Amino acid sequence: MRLAFSVAINVDADILLIDEILSVGDQHFQEKCFRKIEELKKEGKTIVFVTHGMESVKRFCTRAVWLHEGSIKLDGEIEEVVSRYIKETA
Repeated sequence: MRLAFSVAINVDADILLIDEILSVGDQHFQEKCFRKIEELKKEGKTIVFVTHGMESVKRFCTRAVWLHEGSIKLDGEIEEVVSRYIKETA
């Protein structure tokens, strides 16, 4: 995973797809990933962040889309989507 993340973030792409990368690795690796994601956001890159980690969604995202069984269940503001997700999946 570390190698895959390193390769992905060093490619000059306009859109970056990150799929559950932060669920692996130790705390040091995760913080390094967080810093790089923040840097990419500041550069204006589009990041599609796929995760079940709601704290990461709150930290990095400006919009949330909740997918359920291949369909959009909810698309909107972070707090609304996160709170409904937590409520309905608890």
